[in-house]
Amino acid sequence: MEEVEPSHESTVVSPKRPLHRWAMFAGFLLAFSEMMLRLLSGKDIVDAVWPHAVRSLDWTMALRNSPSLTLSIFVLAGLGGYGLRKAVASAEQPPSWLVIPYGGLGLLLGLLTLHFLLDVFYLRGAFLLLPTLMGWTLACFLVALGGPPTLRTAGDDRIVASRVVHMMGVFFAAWLVMPGVPAVIGFAPSPPDAPSMGYGSFPGPYTVEQYRFPYDLPEDVKSVQGNLEDDVEWSVYITLPELPEDSPVTHLPLAILLHGFSYPDINAYQGWITHLTAKGMAVAFIQYPSDLRPEGYETHEAAYEAGMSDYLQHTYRDLAIRAGMDHVQKILLEAPRAPELDDHLGEVIVDPTTLWAGGHSLGASYTFLTLNSAFERGWGSHALVVALEAPASRPMQANLQPNLTGMPSETLVQIGVPQDDMSVGLCPGAFHQQVFSDLPDERNQLLEIQSDLYGFPRLVASHYLQTDPARDTLSDWSFIRRIDAQADYLVAHGRNDTFTADWAFQYMTDETMLTGMGEWSDGTPVLPLIWHRNAINEVNGFSDCA
Repeated sequence: MEEVEPSHESTVVSPKRPLHRWAMFAGFLLAFSEMMLRLLSGKDIVDAVWPHAVRSLDWTMALRNSPSLTLSIFVLAGLGGYGLRKAVASAEQPPSWLVIPYGGLGLLLGLLTLHFLLDVFYLRGAFLLLPTLMGWTLACFLVALGGPPTLRTAGDDRIVASRVVHMMGVFFAAWLVMPGVPAVIGFAPSPPDAPSMGYGSFPGPYTVEQYRFPYDLPEDVKSVQGNLEDDVEWSVYITLPELPEDSPVTHLPLAILLHGFSYPDINAYQGWITHLTAKGMAVAFIQYPSDLRPEGYETHEAAYEAGMSDYLQHTYRDLAIRAGMDHVQKILLEAPRAPELDDHLGEVIVDPTTLWAGGHSLGASYTFLTLNSAFERGWGSHALVVALEAPASRPMQANLQPNLTGMPSETLVQIGVPQDDMSVGLCPGAFHQQVFSDLPDERNQLLEIQSDLYGFPRLVASHYLQTDPARDTLSDWSFIRRIDAQADYLVAHGRNDTFTADWAFQYMTDETMLTGMGEWSDGTPVLPLIWHRNAINEVNGFSDCA
């Protein structure tokens, strides 16, 4: 029988040269290198993976916003794979430079592994084009280095294990690519644009100006600080509307906004702040520390009950938030005000008796601390909005329990819980609703934001929906509209404008207007908000919380 010469077209993925395998392994480790270095520096797993998560989000947004960029990368990856395949097939022996593409293959496999880990714990299918692009690139790499997917090498009837692995890899790459094909070619329905008029549209009627004022943390807090936030100069940011010279406005309501755990970056909340301020509010964004290490914190086993936790750090963060509120009072509310704020406001007074108090994640749960301190100062006695977005568990300590006896009759509570919140879940928000049970049902709202994976971009209600890096159409419809209405409600109350106040209240309590989310481009309604009036006691989906 004539001997058949092995074909270069059947080059296997795993070459005989160990160096290539080591190159692929090194590339795989490189994908995790930043996370490992951050872990070794003392950061926890969330902080360690956070930079990669933010980059993934940035890449995804760039691909969403530029179909031409996405198609260009697809074409370049295909051409690169074709050229690499020609070079590999023409070589009699695997050339030494193949360590580079094998290293790239390992890096890509590492990035895919990271993507799936993030998808399980954070993303919940939010990213579509990024895995599609990585799948296409993986297919190009595999075909370039190993040839077309077959189970046998040329001239050999036996099934070869390496060829099985190669074929499985190609099919895996195709599986990654397929969900994104309708989006890439433009066939998938698109979500509604942000509202062009009314609540949720462009912030207004005022432009805004922002000022920063560092403040001193209490000594008790400084004594337990870790070193992970040494680069933060703890500050209160005051954002004010630019009122016309002939404006009849004499008073501005006050808003106190708190950020999430280990997320004191004001740039992540500028959209939130701008929409509140542009309606005519003075907004104070208070930074407070997350990395606190009180005695016994390492061995303390946290207890959880009814949306509460007993972390030792709660007490110290309460001290920091109170210090921040003291600073707000000193620079903005008392005479003499900070010179730059006084110059900006002129004769206009910031009136804290009309108060907005809210936050994101841990900042939402600490809004109860804000309310305690506010009521002690006489703030929020005229009208009050409480906005808890993706709230975490609130403090369990007896001395940190909320005293809500200062709530006025004109109080509205809106608690937004994203359906695919993989950080804190839905239960804390449902329990927090019970804290306000003395309010009428229409004034005590738990709003479940549903994910809708119908078209492209996918609308995924994640924990970070309310922050600027993750802002999309779902944010505009489910969140920004409510922020605008909340601000309008309070600004109108501050001016004794009952007509506008009543309209804003009606908007936020009419189920059709409150929960409607617009339509996909093919006319299919986007899944609406779900308004729970008593989630813990009445909704089966929250029965496990109790």
